[in-house]
Amino acid sequence: MALRSNYDLMQNALEKRQAVPAFNIDNLESALAVAEVLRETGSPVIVQTIPRTLRYGGVSTYPALMRELMRGCDTDYAMHLDHGSSLALAAECIKAGFTSVMFDGSALSFSENIDKTREVTAMALPLGVSVEGELGAIGGKEEGDTDLEASYTKVDEAVKFVAETGVNALAIGVGTAHGVYKGTPHIRVDRIREIHDATSVQLVLHGASGLSDDVLRACIDAGICKINFATELRQAYTAGIRKALAADPDVFDPKLYMRTAIDEIKAVLRQKIAVCRGKKDE
Repeated sequence: MALRSNYDLMQNALEKRQAVPAFNIDNLESALAVAEVLRETGSPVIVQTIPRTLRYGGVSTYPALMRELMRGCDTDYAMHLDHGSSLALAAECIKAGFTSVMFDGSALSFSENIDKTREVTAMALPLGVSVEGELGAIGGKEEGDTDLEASYTKVDEAVKFVAETGVNALAIGVGTAHGVYKGTPHIRVDRIREIHDATSVQLVLHGASGLSDDVLRACIDAGICKINFATELRQAYTAGIRKALAADPDVFDPKLYMRTAIDEIKAVLRQKIAVCRGKKDE
């Protein structure tokens, strides 16, 4: 295996007018699904966790899981902290083996966001760890419903933010939202293109679960080179468990019914990889 930084994988994708899919894992089963698809497709992906997941399973658990599951496989992947909440958490993740970290200061004032994000880049970049920032509000939350309200990232602020923080990647607000969409989102593809043309930074799309393949392809064409998927993976996991238990109500061995959950996640992973690589079909 080759454990890389987000920057390396995203730069390669950007040059090919593609995007790297970033998949949130929560447990052994979701990690197994990602590792199996990495082995089967040979397509690099970003594996990521949010702070809530790290509190659930432990900061060191997830990079260790992926390291063992990927042993003997030469497909590149990155280990990323998604929506990092502090400099201390970023440092802890780097010590545990994460190759990329995000600091999400989108709830702060513009100046505070710059200051806090710059602290993370000053610590992480010299260690070869890439850093993602966030500017503009991405609606919803990491789990649950969303009201579709989002604040679009301003082009001039993006230029200043990138210059003053030194981030490798920037998550931008263009109408996406975390969680489950209640309606049809309006994605500002034109704003993606404007920010891409005005900065040299790698652009990230959060809240992609639920967007159509055509919208995702348009976002990639406009300059997005990392797309985050979480909600659809959790939905597939839960649907798989329900499917297995419905098929055999007497089953009690998790190793049996969890296999269905893993396979359901894998189907989503394969489809998202194909879209990010610009393919119509897997």
